[in-house]
Amino acid sequence: MKKSSKIDLKYIIIALAILLVGAALTHFTRHVEDNPYKDDQIEAASRMFEAEAYMKEEILSLGIPIEAEDLNQTGLLGPEFTELTSTPGDVDAKRTSLSPDFAALMVRYYNQAGMKAGDTIAIGSSGSFPGLLIASLIAADVMDLDVRLICSLGASMHGATRPDYNIFDILHALENGGFADFSVLAVSPGGNNDQGGGVLEGVLYTGTDELSKSLCHESGFTVLDFDDMAENIRYRLSLYGKGIDLFVNVGGASPNCGTSSYTLNFPQGLVLEPPTIPTTDDRGLNYEFAALGVPVINMLNVRKLATDNGMVYDPVPFSDVGESGVYTDIEYRTWVPAVFLIISVSVLVYGVVRKRNEEKKSV
Repeated sequence: MKKSSKIDLKYIIIALAILLVGAALTHFTRHVEDNPYKDDQIEAASRMFEAEAYMKEEILSLGIPIEAEDLNQTGLLGPEFTELTSTPGDVDAKRTSLSPDFAALMVRYYNQAGMKAGDTIAIGSSGSFPGLLIASLIAADVMDLDVRLICSLGASMHGATRPDYNIFDILHALENGGFADFSVLAVSPGGNNDQGGGVLEGVLYTGTDELSKSLCHESGFTVLDFDDMAENIRYRLSLYGKGIDLFVNVGGASPNCGTSSYTLNFPQGLVLEPPTIPTTDDRGLNYEFAALGVPVINMLNVRKLATDNGMVYDPVPFSDVGESGVYTDIEYRTWVPAVFLIISVSVLVYGVVRKRNEEKKSV
């Protein structure tokens, strides 16, 4: 004997239709409002736009050509391969990271982390994402935060890979142009084990490690040189000193991200609740500060950072300042889907009960 179904198909269809209507109403009844710190976001993004224009003039005055892949003509997208290229990198991520909206994103993150004027943040950066470092420094200056920076020279493809206009030149331009005020505690060669050198050493170039160290010493900053990663990490932690309210990692420098298998487990963006913290001595400064209870902003996966914050990925041209979703908060009326879910479940329950009653009558 064929077993009868427990509910008519029409009730399932009705329940699904109700859920779809609820989802649509939730979307159309959402409330969008400007962030309370939007003025700071606009100031930071505008200043980043001006800073990039300033640096572009410097680059062109040096006779350095703009890369063909630099679709927004910033001048800050570096060549794919040079003596400083340390690791692979996606050109679309590098283009995106130069958007002034990232300065607005850093203002958002600093506010969400509870930063206020006079607080102290530590920044550890490589040369891989000059746009993200520019954004972090300018946003901190707009919010009157005290910045302690340690910066590595090495850069992944299309980052600050030019020996003749590297990440240290970008830092000098930010200071000389009056775009941000910050303290550079030290710099390092970056690259493999933070000892400098390019990924194409012995293939296209020779002496890349010597070049990296030479550029560090020519920068005018204090130079770090450790061949032991655990010692490197410990020294940087002590160099940042006490009273750090927030740590910002820009790029994938080994002392910041670590060299253990736990490196990729650290989340992107603002991290207030870190994952399980490893006990290895090469875990990196992201984990070191998290272990101290200090919030961390991890800036590496540009696609995720952009899409999570309402920003266009790889925009050409860049979005106008103040227009993207990073300047607003979206509030959904959660009672709408809740009501329609209850109605949908009620329809299904009614269908089941009705079917059972009909079967009883037919017996």
